[in-house]
Amino acid sequence: MTTSNESDNRLDRIEAALEKLSDDLGQMREEQDRGRKWEDRTWDVVKWVGGISAGLSISAAIALVGLLVRLSIEGK
Repeated sequence: MTTSNESDNRLDRIEAALEKLSDDLGQMREEQDRGRKWEDRTWDVVKWVGGISAGLSISAAIALVGLLVRLSIEGK
């Protein structure tokens, strides 16, 4: 049979383990949130670069068509 003192010690160890587990869980949540923020920023950069590159390619295509039209008019 366990004494009251042993039960109290066992309960104290369980409470300490639960507190540590709670702290670890909170730290994991913070790290996960930090990771999500970086992932969101990365996708924002990818979208910006894609948009800029699409805009530049459209501008280049328009300039090329304009050049071809100009050359064809001057060539006649």
